[in-house]
Amino acid sequence: MFQKPIYTSFALLRTMKRKINRVGPSTLTVSLPSKWAKTLGLKAGDEIEVEERANQLVLSRERTIEKKDITIHYPSKQRFLKRFLVSAYIKGYDTIQVTYDDPVLFGLVQETMNKLLLGFEVVEHSKDRCVLKNIAEGMEYEFDNTQRKYFLHIKQLLSHLIEAIQNKDPQELEHLLFVDQTVDKLCQFIRRMLNIHGYKDDSKGKSLYFIDNLLESIADHCRDIAKHMQRTGIYPSSDFLVLLKQVAQNIETYYQLFYTFNREKLVDLKERDVQIKKSVLEQIEKHEHQHFLFYHHLLGMTEICHDLSEEMG
Repeated sequence: MFQKPIYTSFALLRTMKRKINRVGPSTLTVSLPSKWAKTLGLKAGDEIEVEERANQLVLSRERTIEKKDITIHYPSKQRFLKRFLVSAYIKGYDTIQVTYDDPVLFGLVQETMNKLLLGFEVVEHSKDRCVLKNIAEGMEYEFDNTQRKYFLHIKQLLSHLIEAIQNKDPQELEHLLFVDQTVDKLCQFIRRMLNIHGYKDDSKGKSLYFIDNLLESIADHCRDIAKHMQRTGIYPSSDFLVLLKQVAQNIETYYQLFYTFNREKLVDLKERDVQIKKSVLEQIEKHEHQHFLFYHHLLGMTEICHDLSEEMG
């Protein structure tokens, strides 16, 4: 939403070759580097963690992640204060102490936490400080389920927007804005998971981070269209609705390709993206000024769809 991409690489720093040995008719073994085993105090009979990452096996003494804490000071009520809080969350801090001169700022901290910091709660609070702590550590291992849920919420946003325009229904706009809050929270959580744990296939981690930022931008465009309709009482034209449905269909296709890749479908998706963008630009030339903002956001969505398809190639 408002955080520039942060992503920590989990690439291995040292590599070495080991010969594979056969033990019995079907068991293959590899010896551990003696220096590594001595450093970690490993001995025969000990257990180690073995994690599969595509064509890699990652070995570790035990799967523990260092707990990190940070202190953020808010001297006064300024703009963008919540960015610093969200940034610390995304970077993987488990305890965030916030100090402030004005007790009123606790309300802003609490509001930001409730809206964007999934799994965090206030565990201490006084007139000049509060402490936020991660109380849901197990959730951070559910990446694939969270990613799919995030995708489905993006699709739901588009459905609410289409329904709101078709039926000129202000209630649908309220539903859209409610779902958008969940999208924001899931997006920050996914960024946090990627920074703390990486992804099981390290070569895809950075791409996933970028993809999830793009999907949130789709949600932001939907949100801004909805807010403009609420503020002005103006609903987009039927021409706009036709193009919005085409964008929604492309997002649906992208969702399918994300989980089951098909090169022919990807080529079709790219061609449709080009045609939709051309049609949007043509409509911008035709419509009155009061509809320009709608098409501005629709054009933004078509460009994001193009960027998403590039990540599939």
